[in-house]
Amino acid sequence: MNLLQQLTPLNLNEEKQKFFADQTYNPQFVYAEQIDQAKLEQYPKPTPELLELAEHIVAKNVSETTEAELEKKFGRLLTQQEVTQKAFTFLKVHGLEDRITIIWSASFVSRASINKDVLKLKSLSVFRELETAGMLFHEIGTHALRQVNYEQQPWYLKKKKYGFGNYLETEEGLATLHSLLPVGDKSLYKSAVRYLAVHFSQTLTFAELWNYLTPLVSDEEECWMVVLRQKRGLTDTTLEGQFTKDALYFSGAVRMARWLQKNNFDLTSLYYGKVATEDVQKAIELNSYFSPKLPSFFSTGKESYKNKIMEIITQNELTK
Repeated sequence: MNLLQQLTPLNLNEEKQKFFADQTYNPQFVYAEQIDQAKLEQYPKPTPELLELAEHIVAKNVSETTEAELEKKFGRLLTQQEVTQKAFTFLKVHGLEDRITIIWSASFVSRASINKDVLKLKSLSVFRELETAGMLFHEIGTHALRQVNYEQQPWYLKKKKYGFGNYLETEEGLATLHSLLPVGDKSLYKSAVRYLAVHFSQTLTFAELWNYLTPLVSDEEECWMVVLRQKRGLTDTTLEGQFTKDALYFSGAVRMARWLQKNNFDLTSLYYGKVATEDVQKAIELNSYFSPKLPSFFSTGKESYKNKIMEIITQNELTK
């Protein structure tokens, strides 16, 4: 059982029902295995510089949004069948339709996630057309393709032996940027909110964090998910502590936007596998003739890719 599986409470649905019946209630979670608390805080905590940037992005973009505005920004609402079809089509474009299975469930913690061969989609979540394209760019166009390329490397499953470092900030930051490519609104608002959630979950209970986030996250299901992602791993959610991984999406997006700007917006070296920016040169040297499988949103329109990343940099004021 991997860490994310360990962090999914056995009594998640029961505690969710209790919370929505009384939003001052702090869930009491039960887990299949005892969780090493050090693993919950293994990722870097928010920094003052990025907290200031996240607060600025959130303050600039928070507002009540009408259905018409949501449709303009993120596209029309899709049915589950339409999402499945779009996912299958995107998999087929990249030759992955026989490798990756699409599974829907109401019990998943995240709206969308992918492991080696399963794309997991949460059936209670809302999927809009442009946002769904962004989700596919994130999960398949980034995570899945980097995994496929990684499996072809001489250092596959031998990272420690070859001295490769942790790649998660690079991975999640790049995926976060890619999720914004198809949408009109290039704001890092959602990842900035999660960055603030990680920061405040250090001192707030589950219910207090919910109260802080509700003005920022209008959809109740999404707000529940954001709070749960911070407090999963804790049994008593009145206690201080949090799972700090969500901070990587925002810090990684900022760092990767700046890296791409300095490196001619070329993704190729980043797709040698599950590799951090610090190790791309080593990856190339170990397999110099390798031609990585690249996402269609880059390989078929490199100038468009560059322009959209620049839009993200400009809108979020990321230039140092």
